[in-house]
Amino acid sequence: MSEAPLKRLRLRAYINVIADVIAELGTRNNVSREWVVRELKKALEETQVEPFRGIRYSSEVYEKELISLYLVATRILRLPIKKFGRVLEEVFSNEISLDKVVTVIKRHRDFSGIRSAIDNYLGSVDEVVLSKIIRYITTEYYLDLIDENEALRSVSNLVKAYPEFSDRFSRMAKFFIAIVVGSKMVSSEIRSRMDLEMRKKALTITLGLSGGAPSNEYIVDVAKIAYGYGGSIKKLSEQVRSSLKKSPT
Repeated sequence: MSEAPLKRLRLRAYINVIADVIAELGTRNNVSREWVVRELKKALEETQVEPFRGIRYSSEVYEKELISLYLVATRILRLPIKKFGRVLEEVFSNEISLDKVVTVIKRHRDFSGIRSAIDNYLGSVDEVVLSKIIRYITTEYYLDLIDENEALRSVSNLVKAYPEFSDRFSRMAKFFIAIVVGSKMVSSEIRSRMDLEMRKKALTITLGLSGGAPSNEYIVDVAKIAYGYGGSIKKLSEQVRSSLKKSPT
């Protein structure tokens, strides 16, 4: 399955859930976050597509997928959440707070301002909170709502704003790196293992990460889940050997 059809299938599932939520709001006024999560899980299963995730599967991924649902509703379908009353604001309360924080991260170079915004909207900061912010930015990139430069700048700003987490950001950002690199693998911009190594290391440096980049195996596995990438590390290695044989001596 190629990248475009797989992404379209996910979008179809998200849009179906949003339509169901709006229809449900027309008959009752107590739609809950838990109900939306269940509907999202059902829609993805019916569409026979994995949720947008890394290589580890857990039931919590459907809760995290509300970020995708919120972005599709507000940025692609441009639905005014407030128009539907307090119910949807409560359902997407976490995502609305993340949206406000990420907006500040994108617009401000003042790292103390970024820290203040996160304190105000998300409360105390830990790896879970920072990982949610990075996932929000990653999802924006995956859904083509921001380009690579804006995504990199946003994550880099977050890394710089929290130097005390410098030794842990590599772990928190590995899914983001895999999604960015994976997009270049499916578009054939990355055609060899050497390209892959260079690209992921360049991203690590650009983001200001102190740890190492994700493994090639992790990136390939995420690319398969997110984009339907059909390649492998072995094929990338074969491609570079083939190119070396064709090179003039």
